[in-house]
Amino acid sequence: MDLLDKVRMEDLDEEQQNLAGLIGMEGFRALVRSYNGTPIYIPKIESLEKPVRDKLIREEFDGRNYRELALKYGLTETWIRNIVLDKARELKAKPIDGQISFKGILY
Repeated sequence: MDLLDKVRMEDLDEEQQNLAGLIGMEGFRALVRSYNGTPIYIPKIESLEKPVRDKLIREEFDGRNYRELALKYGLTETWIRNIVLDKARELKAKPIDGQISFKGILY
């Protein structure tokens, strides 16, 4: 017999009730079965959002729109420059449309 299946919301303390209220009793039971007294870390929202934000900034960067991206994402232009540094270098190294390259020309 699995006694955990008999545990109800009113059997939990306040913090446990808050968690069970968020994820449901079945989710709470699954969490307890998986971690069984082991402390777990719940990340801050920012630590999950930052990589997504930075990826979006890199995708939207066109080589010139530092200010626009800074305003859109609430960051400084310097911070945007740090995020897009590799892509900025890549864009600068890319030949301009119609530009002739001397690379590979034999004399």
